[in-house]
Amino acid sequence: MKYPVIICDDDKTLANNLANNVKYAAENLVEDNTAYENVEISVEQVANTFEQVVSYVVAKDIQNAIYFLDIELSQNSEAKNGVDLAEFIKKQDPNAQIIFVTAYDKYAPLTYRRRIGAIDYINKALDQNDMMKRLEETITGAIQSINNLTKSGRKELVYKVGCRINKVEDTNIYYLENSPTQHKVTLITETGSAEFRSNISKISDENDFLVKVSQSCVVNPNNIDSIDFSKKTITFPNGDEVIFARSCRKNVKNLLSKYPEINVK
Repeated sequence: MKYPVIICDDDKTLANNLANNVKYAAENLVEDNTAYENVEISVEQVANTFEQVVSYVVAKDIQNAIYFLDIELSQNSEAKNGVDLAEFIKKQDPNAQIIFVTAYDKYAPLTYRRRIGAIDYINKALDQNDMMKRLEETITGAIQSINNLTKSGRKELVYKVGCRINKVEDTNIYYLENSPTQHKVTLITETGSAEFRSNISKISDENDFLVKVSQSCVVNPNNIDSIDFSKKTITFPNGDEVIFARSCRKNVKNLLSKYPEINVK
C-alpha cells in the first residue's frame, strides 16, 4: 500500500531537510521490518505555504496521507497557520495523519481547542539521531492508524474534554443532542455518554457519517433501530428515542433506502 507524505514549512531549508529525514526514516522502517516490505512511503510534496498544500491536496484528491506541518507558516499573525491547514486537510482527507513539527510547544493548546486530533508533535530542535528515531516512531503509528481506518471503513468523532482529546469510532455512536448546559452537546454511545463543548451544526458539518434530524440533534443511521413516522421518533438499541423535525422528514425518509435494516413503525 502507498502512503503519500506531504511536508509544509515556510522555511525552505527546514522543509527540505525534514523531507530528506522523512525519506531516510521511511527507508529504514521498510528495510528493518518485514511487515512493511510491500509498503511504499513517498514524499509527494514539499511545500512552504498554506496555499500550496491546499491546491495540491484538492487537485490530486490526496487521501490517507501523512502530513508533517509547521504550525507557524508565516510571520504575519493574520495569515493562515498550520492549524488552519490541518483543519482544511481533515475535511479533504478524513483519514489524514497530522504531525506538527514545531519549535514552540506553546501552540499545542491551540490544536486541542480546535480539535485537530494531531497524532504527534516533533520538536525541530532535536538532534539528528533523536529526530530519526521520532520520525520512525511517528510514521509507524500513522501507518497503523490509516490501516485501521481503511480496513474497517470506520470514521471517528474527535472531541475534547478538559485537556484530553477523545476519539470515538462511528460504529459506537448512537446520536448527539444539545445539552441542557449552554454551548455543550451530549454524545450517546453504545457504552455510555459524554458531554463536551460544541454545537450540533458544527458536528454535522465536520462528520459526514452523521445525519441532522433537527436543529438540536444528529444521529448515526447505522445504529438506528426503528423510525416511527406518526410519532416523529427515532429509536436506538438502548431504547432511547429522539424526535425528528418536520422539516427533516424527507431526509429521515431517505434513510430507509440507504439503510433497509431500519424498522419502520
